[in-house]
Amino acid sequence: MTPTLSDPAEPLAPDDLIALARAGWRLGARYCTACGGYHRMWGALRAAGVVGGADADEAVLAPLLTRALTPGARVLLAGSADPGILDMVARAAGTTPLRVMVADICATPLKVIETLRPYPAIQVETLQLDLTTLDHEAAWDVIVSHSMLPFVGPEARLEILTRLRRALAPGGRLLLAMRSASAMEDADAARHDEAWIARAQAKIARSGIPLPGPADEFDAALVRYAALRPARLWVTTPEQVEALLRSVGFRQVETFRSQESSELTIGGRTYAKRGYILEAR
Repeated sequence: MTPTLSDPAEPLAPDDLIALARAGWRLGARYCTACGGYHRMWGALRAAGVVGGADADEAVLAPLLTRALTPGARVLLAGSADPGILDMVARAAGTTPLRVMVADICATPLKVIETLRPYPAIQVETLQLDLTTLDHEAAWDVIVSHSMLPFVGPEARLEILTRLRRALAPGGRLLLAMRSASAMEDADAARHDEAWIARAQAKIARSGIPLPGPADEFDAALVRYAALRPARLWVTTPEQVEALLRSVGFRQVETFRSQESSELTIGGRTYAKRGYILEAR
């Protein structure tokens, strides 16, 4: 059989970041219609260390997953930029059998996940879905949402969290990873794209990774990616997110501090994001 875009000659390893970057770039040319090309770029940026994947929170998130993942547990990954979250769940589960559904509004990361070699203990399915339309009830024992909420507006956040709570089975739990970002000075915000692109290009050059496509096409995509970033910098605190979770019906919410990441210096000021994991039941 001749391989197709989503059917590589050999299944990909979830830790082969360069191969995943190439797959995301190739598949994103066809399937990135709802994300502005975000997922087409993500794999290469992660491989070069420009952006941090879910593994940046693994020291905090993995123990919570291990405690939650009982044999036969049904798991929903609510949003997934690449296979990183799925692979972390697999590592946390070990030999524990699970059923995992990966849902995202963009087909590109789902197509990349479909190219992975099978996990021995995990049955994986993918679902292209706008989470504001999620209509499952008591369908999952564990829901993991990693850095998804900044991609939607305030009303959609409330709607999604309401639907995620409804989708949890009795006794289930939501593990939500977030980044707390501070507001930029107006003058710095105007220079954001230029500063971020310069930092990204320097990290890519130092990493030595091969670009997934022609340099001119990649550079143009990098400019588009940078232009979309400010809208996704959600200025919030874990306390505000905890209040939001309680407002949709979660009764128990516990917050765990993760690491600081993504420093960006503009005009002599350094902006950084702090990671947190919230466990809600």
